[in-house]
Amino acid sequence: MPRPPLPIGSWGKIKRTELGKGRWVAKARVRDLDGVTRLVERNGRTGAEAERNLSAHLAERTAPSIEDLTPESRLTDLWDAYEAHLLEEGRAIRTMERYRYAFTYVIEGVGGYKIREASTQRLDAFVKTVKNKHGVSVAKSARVILSGMFGLAVRFGAAPSNPVRDVGTIKMESKPARSLSVDELRGVIDALRSSEKVLNAENKVTPKQTISEYCAIADLTDVVIMFAATGARISEILGLRCSDIDFDTKTATISGKVNRMPGGGMLRESFTKTKSGARTLPLPDFALSMLMARRVAAPTNIYDVVFPSTTGVLRDPSAVSKQWRRVRTALKLEWVTSIHSGRPSPR
Repeated sequence: MPRPPLPIGSWGKIKRTELGKGRWVAKARVRDLDGVTRLVERNGRTGAEAERNLSAHLAERTAPSIEDLTPESRLTDLWDAYEAHLLEEGRAIRTMERYRYAFTYVIEGVGGYKIREASTQRLDAFVKTVKNKHGVSVAKSARVILSGMFGLAVRFGAAPSNPVRDVGTIKMESKPARSLSVDELRGVIDALRSSEKVLNAENKVTPKQTISEYCAIADLTDVVIMFAATGARISEILGLRCSDIDFDTKTATISGKVNRMPGGGMLRESFTKTKSGARTLPLPDFALSMLMARRVAAPTNIYDVVFPSTTGVLRDPSAVSKQWRRVRTALKLEWVTSIHSGRPSPR
């Protein structure tokens, strides 16, 4: 009776052979994704090294694509296919960073599951565990990733339905929203410009820096003014180019944002968080006055951005948010939880 063929994407027993002193070869037959069985080999200084080299090659050679997914595929394989799918769609750099970070928890909890083993009950229990151990934000991201992964699996016939669809929603105790009033916002702007209050009284460095001194050095005041005038996100404000400001029509066009690239370095992306993100916003007179003063006084920069760093390069949104948080703390405005709070315009 003939031996049954290897399953597609699998290989047979690896055999080692010593070719000479410090020279080994490892060989195995592998059934490639086209269905053809081939003999492949890799060398090494020892038998174990040759086998490791061959095993690594075989794993890469037979890495599954979306079309290769089956109910027997592991969730790690499903993620590989889903990640490639997201990259093809052109997802934003920060989005991919967030997804990859959240997937580390998926691997830790259910990465070894086969697609057919990932039931609603199991995934629901996993998401609850992530919430309890790592918080609501990570749990929400993990749920979003799993939902997208299984949506892809359903589309390509690897799952009959999306088990994440009925996983319980993740709720966070919400606090009543509270934005700065117009008078409060005026007071904040005045403080950023002229407050003699010490930024951090506990800092042992002397002389101690005042709030206004800190904001002047960090070039924070104008950023907050623009935020108050437009309600745009900090990454969008830092991505504003001089060419996006139209003084004749008194508008600003939001056409991109600044993000940190993996491994460091800043990048201005010419798209925003949502499809409706690219938009033109009216500017009040107080913002136009500030922008006109910057146009006259500020040197040009290679990125043409309105709010460059002191060295003329792109600013990090996370760093600016941290600066704004320090100032809020000094002003006893901790309840303004993010740079997105306080959007009303002091017109």
